[in-house]
Amino acid sequence: MKVQKSIKLAHTSSVLISVVLNGLLILALLTFITFSDGADREVSTVMVIDAMDQEDIDEIEEELVPEEVVDPDELDELVDFSLDTPMETEFETETEVVDQVETDVSSLSDLMSDVSSPVVMTGLLVGRTPKARQAAMAKYGHGMGKFSEPAVMNALEWLRDNQGANGSWGKEGRSGGNTGYTGLALLTFLAHGETPASADFGSTVAKGIRYIVENQDARGVFRPAGSHTSYGHAMATYALAEAYTMTGNILLKQPLERGVKIIMDGQMDNGGYDYDYKLETRNDLSVGAWHVQALKASRIALPDDPQIKKYLNSAMDGMLAGSKVDGNGGRGFTYTVNAEGNVGGPRDIISAAGTLGLHLSGRAKSKEAKQSLTFLERYTESDMLPQWGRKPERGGGGHLMLWYYAVQAFFHENPDGKNFKRYMPSMVKALVQNQASDGHWLCYSEGKRQGKVFHTTLSALGLMVYYRYLPTTQAENIQPANSPQIDQVEDEEEIGFEI
Repeated sequence: MKVQKSIKLAHTSSVLISVVLNGLLILALLTFITFSDGADREVSTVMVIDAMDQEDIDEIEEELVPEEVVDPDELDELVDFSLDTPMETEFETETEVVDQVETDVSSLSDLMSDVSSPVVMTGLLVGRTPKARQAAMAKYGHGMGKFSEPAVMNALEWLRDNQGANGSWGKEGRSGGNTGYTGLALLTFLAHGETPASADFGSTVAKGIRYIVENQDARGVFRPAGSHTSYGHAMATYALAEAYTMTGNILLKQPLERGVKIIMDGQMDNGGYDYDYKLETRNDLSVGAWHVQALKASRIALPDDPQIKKYLNSAMDGMLAGSKVDGNGGRGFTYTVNAEGNVGGPRDIISAAGTLGLHLSGRAKSKEAKQSLTFLERYTESDMLPQWGRKPERGGGGHLMLWYYAVQAFFHENPDGKNFKRYMPSMVKALVQNQASDGHWLCYSEGKRQGKVFHTTLSALGLMVYYRYLPTTQAENIQPANSPQIDQVEDEEEIGFEI
């Protein structure tokens, strides 16, 4: 009897122990599932070129103030910037050196969308971090940033939503993409500090960079580049140079070097450029202006290449060969210089482009720069300031292209000067009040034929002038070469801009 009771007791105990153990296991499993569901999950594997410490990230990415909802009609009350002394702001200049490994460029397609490239911004581009953007707008914007920044974000979202599946942009967005329009769109994202590592636009930027690199031909030309190869190639090179500067991604260096070589080989003896890099006699200053910009960006990206400085200087000489001083002491720039060296009448767009070029090429203190600003100052008079619907004086292309060049020229001249303080508010008002509801711009003049992408990118780039390039180019001392003075003749030819 005692044996049976013992067996029964043992059986009962084992059952109880089993129940308790199973209960504990179930409880532990439920607890694990609960905590797991609450945790963040990695949905993909990310290859990081150079992981940054949290302290470094905190220094670079300061939480932005929530966006204020503003009424564009408030701009009607604005006239000039306040002339009060701007607040002192220091920009970050220290950058961690990134160790890079030589990589076959053919692997870019596999890596670009998965690589979280670190933001490497130095010198002129240091103003593009979130913290520095706010500081630059506070220093130079005098309250305009609350209007311009929402418009910029709307433009970036429109560009993102209208990118082609292959990473390109065309005249109107997705269809008919080429490297020229893609370069302009990329420049717009990069100006805002967006890289392949960006949360909202990283994939967009990565696909755009990949499209440009994968569409470089055996010679080094970025194709398709539109009707006139030299325009599109310069824009693509410009964008790739900024992308390399900002990411430090070694995969971009070789394509950039090959693209720059095309620009140097395509320069004529007088420093000028023509359609399709024809080495003949036609000096097209509209083409030359984009090459000055591309060479400037390439010089920043490839500082160890001494040839780039030489060709940047020569490209500016090519533009000066198409300029002439008028009776008021102002230096205007024409559209083209023909085989005989005849300089036509001044064009507003090209004169603004030439003025900017003098600053980008390190000639801000030169006699030519002062003369070109004397000419350009006429566009700060009340009846010539940016105004939507105001027709261009001469030169085709519409005023949005003029605004793009002029606002940069005045900013580089002096962001606290009267020219910039008069010009910028009028431009902001004209653009903010006339942006389409979906975020794009389209010019009101004959320049409409250039399409939404062209006008959206140039408008957004103009609004980002506060932080796109810090006004430090004057520190560079590239001495101008002597350019021949040529008698001026009238030239009614329209600017043949096409990409």
